[in-house]
Amino acid sequence: MELDIALSYQEASLAELLQSGGAFADAAAVKREYSFYQVTYDPATMVIKSFELDEKKVEKAQRLSGFFAIMTHGVDYSAMETFRVYGLRDEQEKYFQQMKDQMVADRQRNWSEEGKIGRLFILFVSLVLSSWVRHIWKSTELYEYFSSSLEILDEMRSIRLIEHTNRAKMITPFVGAQVDICEAFGFKIPVGCEPTYTSRQKPKRKRGRPPKPKTERGL
Repeated sequence: MELDIALSYQEASLAELLQSGGAFADAAAVKREYSFYQVTYDPATMVIKSFELDEKKVEKAQRLSGFFAIMTHGVDYSAMETFRVYGLRDEQEKYFQQMKDQMVADRQRNWSEEGKIGRLFILFVSLVLSSWVRHIWKSTELYEYFSSSLEILDEMRSIRLIEHTNRAKMITPFVGAQVDICEAFGFKIPVGCEPTYTSRQKPKRKRGRPPKPKTERGL
């Protein structure tokens, strides 16, 4: 279809120039704009004299139309397997960018092959979790409240798990947008961390007698 459109456009343009006695800008423009035609013109005035369809160029364009070449090295793939693998290149580049930006994995400092394998495994798990966070962010109402999935993580970053020796663990309360995030992800807020939670501990009374109520004395 693109070839037919190009041939029709070039033929109509050349016919109009031939009828009006128009001239070309230079020889390079003739080859560039009318590549499928053999154009005859006056070299001195660049005025068109005649034109004829170049059958060989058209046949070559038709023969190569819809085909492209992919060069591989060190792999034993068939044509369709190579196409499926290389067809994911754009998506893979997005994942690489996500790992470099969000996970700060632009440099892998490893001193052994085992360490590199371990880091790659952790990076793969992190990529799965990060992709899931992005999916929830885009498919729920969180997309209206946060401009990116990183803002969701920043919002939850203030939550802390406090642990003291010989004492029970304590989680800081969930407030504001943190509650909406938990609902979107289907997380259950830990007991005692809800926004409506109030401590059951009674205030301690001070030692000694309570102070007498103040009364006004008449003058």
